[in-house]
Amino acid sequence: MPKRKSDIPAIERGFQRALEEAPAAISLRKGPDHRCVFVNRAHLESTDGRPQLGRAFAEAFPELAAQGFVKIFDRVYATGEPFVADGRRADVPTVPGGPLKERYWNLTFQATHNDDGVIDGVSTFAFDVTDHVRARREAEEARRQYDELVNTLGIVVWRVDPEGWRPEWVRGHVAEVLGIEPEAALQPEAWWAGIHPDDVEVVRAARSSVRRAEYRVEYRRLTGDEAWRWIAESGQLRQEAGAEQPSAWGLLQDVTERVLHRQERERLQDHLLHVQKLESLGVLAGGVAHDFNNLLTAILGNASLAEMQLTTGHPATRAVNSMVAAARRASDLTRQLLAFSGRGHFKVLPTDVNEQVVELTVLLEASIPKKVNLRIEPHENLPLVAADGSQLSQVLMNLVINGAEAIDEQGGTVVVRTGVQVLEQGDLLSVGPFAAAAPGAFVFVEVSDSGAGMDESTLARIFDPFFTTKVNGRGLGLAAVQGIIRGHQGLIRVYSEPGRGTTFKVFLPALTRGALQYPPAETPAGRLNGTVLVVDDEPSVREFARAALEFGGYRVVEAADGRLGVDAFRALAGEIDVVLLDLTMPRMSGEEALSEMRKIRPATRVILSSGYNEVEATRRLVGRASVEFIQKPYTVRELLALLGARTTS
Repeated sequence: MPKRKSDIPAIERGFQRALEEAPAAISLRKGPDHRCVFVNRAHLESTDGRPQLGRAFAEAFPELAAQGFVKIFDRVYATGEPFVADGRRADVPTVPGGPLKERYWNLTFQATHNDDGVIDGVSTFAFDVTDHVRARREAEEARRQYDELVNTLGIVVWRVDPEGWRPEWVRGHVAEVLGIEPEAALQPEAWWAGIHPDDVEVVRAARSSVRRAEYRVEYRRLTGDEAWRWIAESGQLRQEAGAEQPSAWGLLQDVTERVLHRQERERLQDHLLHVQKLESLGVLAGGVAHDFNNLLTAILGNASLAEMQLTTGHPATRAVNSMVAAARRASDLTRQLLAFSGRGHFKVLPTDVNEQVVELTVLLEASIPKKVNLRIEPHENLPLVAADGSQLSQVLMNLVINGAEAIDEQGGTVVVRTGVQVLEQGDLLSVGPFAAAAPGAFVFVEVSDSGAGMDESTLARIFDPFFTTKVNGRGLGLAAVQGIIRGHQGLIRVYSEPGRGTTFKVFLPALTRGALQYPPAETPAGRLNGTVLVVDDEPSVREFARAALEFGGYRVVEAADGRLGVDAFRALAGEIDVVLLDLTMPRMSGEEALSEMRKIRPATRVILSSGYNEVEATRRLVGRASVEFIQKPYTVRELLALLGARTTS
């Protein structure tokens, strides 16, 4: 209350100035038509400055009357109840004669009373909050777009308190990624439940590092469909404006498909590296076997020649016999190396796998332990396969003996089963993307044992050369088996688990009728003399061949490579009866030399020889008229028998 009555005008003037200068748009309107009796500067500036004093509201602001504001005035004036609204839209022009502008206001309409307490007017207070509303709407639109992006990407966005990893909010595909409802994701324990036990510590370490740096971790989580899914989680620390403590923000995404594709790509890369390693080792093994066979040809050949020339009871006979036996064992080792390299089959004929199995198991029954029961289950009407019988026997022998040795003292069973199966491209890819076999019908031989089985680490290495679990093993048996099967355009599968035995399943392409013909029977020359041209780049082989042939009654002409051999053949074509021709030589190969010789004298008998098998060359050449093959190393008897000479000493 004013101290003196004379102070009232001053107070009223001060109050008047306060209203005039107030930031809110203030007006006072009297009577039922809401005629303006007071309007402050802010009210005038918020519109186009049009005259308002003494004018009814509908007259002064027809555009606002059309927007329903007269009704608001009428209701407040009639009831005395105030009207309060936040963010109410009221479109007004901001310059004289200008267009209506979209504006938003916080409004308060309050009834005024006369001295008798009767309502005589309405006062208005308005704050322009257009910028705030627009900012809020932009934020809402940004959040909508953000949520839409999160939903489109199929991710989860989260914010947690790094102390205790307490979730503050979570958005996105919570149910799909985490396998829980969005409400449950706000519970701290939900962020740890379902993580694979092997991944818990990795996740814990990653989340603990968020205070130091941004982190990213991949782990397995059990989702709502009871399946393990791979989750990629990333997070970083962020200090928000106005927040006392920073929060951890991050993303979760289901990356199962990506991880599986990556694992498959890595598996293929590992398989490719393994194939390349085996190919490199195969080339090395084949090269070593070839060179070693050339040496063995001289060693075994000369030793067999000495053996034939020794008289009965000669003191050197025992030593020479031991030399021959040792050379033959070395030859067996080179055959295994050739088999591993896939270059070891030489006489490819239509072969009945059932006959091979029966013949071999009859022999093996006497050599495997009595505690092992060997059972055969042949498939009737089995198609033939194109195979080298001796090489196929080596495969079966390796697999059956391995199966028998895997059975413990309690005894068990080895089952050899044959059959036919059609393999599609997908079946071949399951063995490996680089399998040489083509889709189609295959004859299979399955060798199963009831032994101890193998763990995954052993199973992954069983075909590696020189890997063995046997005390005295060389680790070439299964490597040779794989090489032989690969050389036959087949494939091999292995199934094994610890305590549940092992099964090897060999697939060989089935022959269609007429696909491979039996070669005509070879007719020995049946004579003791003649001229033989020996073409070989190894001097020791030529020296032995000369000695062996001269021992058999032949005259010998030597040539140190294919080109010299052709020259010698051209000069002596009328005298040469047989050509002993090495396949692998510098300057001109045996195949090229044979082609040139055929141009000179087509009917000349030719015996091809090699330290390893040139598979494609021998397939094309051997079986033609007057073309035969002998594998190094060979003895005097084997060479002379092929030539048709008597070999008695």
